[in-house]
Amino acid sequence: MINHGENLPVTIVEHLRGGAGEVYVKDLTLGRKPVNLRMFSEMILLKGCSIGTHTHAGDGEIIYILSGEGIYFDGNAESPVRAGDALVCCSGESHALRNEGDMPLKYLACIIME
Repeated sequence: MINHGENLPVTIVEHLRGGAGEVYVKDLTLGRKPVNLRMFSEMILLKGCSIGTHTHAGDGEIIYILSGEGIYFDGNAESPVRAGDALVCCSGESHALRNEGDMPLKYLACIIME
């Protein structure tokens, strides 16, 4: 199966996980995915927008930053992140991500169930 980019709809989600503003979500699977995959999406946070702090239970998430810069909270501390960084949050861990920069923060997010 090939999901051509022009056929991938973008959904705007407000206050995702209690975060500020909106996140643009492009489902790269078009809903057809392996049984242990909860989500595989390209996501964009504009300046001032964030994904709120949340804890993963029974799944984990891998985020790969494509462009822009942001602040990542790994449950213990905040760290700056930028294009090329990979962020891993395992089951039982908490995290959050926000864009304080002027450029959009674009990343791939993959949530895998245990």
